Amino acid sequence: MILAKVFAAIIILLSGLFTAAKSATQISKLSQVSPSPAPTIVLSPTPTTTPTPIPTSVPTPKPIVTPKPTAIPVPALIGPPGTGLSTVTVSTSIGSFKATVLSIDMTTSKMITDIANDDNCPTNCAVLSLVNFVSRNSGYAGVNGTYFCPATYPECASKSNSFDFPVFNSRLHKWINGGNLGWGGRALIFADGSGIQYRQNSTQYPGSPDSAIINYPGLVDGGNVQIDDNQSGLSDKQKTVNTKVGIGTRNPNNIMVVVAYGVNMQQFAHVFKSLGATGALNLDTGGSAALYNSGRYVVGPGRDLPNAIIFAKK
Repeated sequence: MILAKVFAAIIILLSGLFTAAKSATQISKLSQVSPSPAPTIVLSPTPTTTPTPIPTSVPTPKPIVTPKPTAIPVPALIGPPGTGLSTVTVSTSIGSFKATVLSIDMTTSKMITDIANDDNCPTNCAVLSLVNFVSRNSGYAGVNGTYFCPATYPECASKSNSFDFPVFNSRLHKWINGGNLGWGGRALIFADGSGIQYRQNSTQYPGSPDSAIINYPGLVDGGNVQIDDNQSGLSDKQKTVNTKVGIGTRNPNNIMVVVAYGVNMQQFAHVFKSLGATGALNLDTGGSAALYNSGRYVVGPGRDLPNAIIFAKK
């Protein structure tokens, strides 16, 4: 029994030793195996950051603004004295006013005053259009003449188309209504051998003219305005703000026909003064206003007229 137990113990011991040896052998084999190298981790290189270019700011183009033309100041004077037709804004000491100015060199032109009637006429007087006055005197320009009594006015029924202002008939070389030359308070513009002249009082008329016309009121004398602030002596119609027509002298060899728009009589006088007139006479206005030049009406034609002023080449 004892031997059996010893033998069993030996068997167990040997079995354990065999197991241990086997384990050691396995461990030894494992130690001889080269471990698998750790995989190389290839890191993708961090890309160089290419900075996003900041776009150049292109300004929004501003709309092209068409520049306004530089205002060319309108001349206040038509000069130096010569010839020409202009519409200007005339600056005066009492305001600025639009006017059409015909400036005539009298060294190459002559002034003619003509009447549709060949004699004095108390009523039913003859009338002509301004262009007919110009053509029958071989002229190139003309303007309406004195105040008269239009046939269309009821108050003129007994004196239609008549006028009482003296006007020299250049065609016949005589005065019409010459008996009224002594009436005071009227102004005169005339042409003679000394050139174009002006008189504030027609009674100061010195002699025989080549052409002459008298009307009311005189506007400028010696370069000074002759109408006072109260418009004294003027009729209601004359005080009205409207288109006015007049004729003035700048010197013996220069004459101006002026049509001013939207003026009273005093303002009209200041227009002439600012234009350099030494003398100026108001003519008929309203429906009679007419200015003809170089083949066309600049103003008008207006109604037919009993008398007119014409300009022709010498």
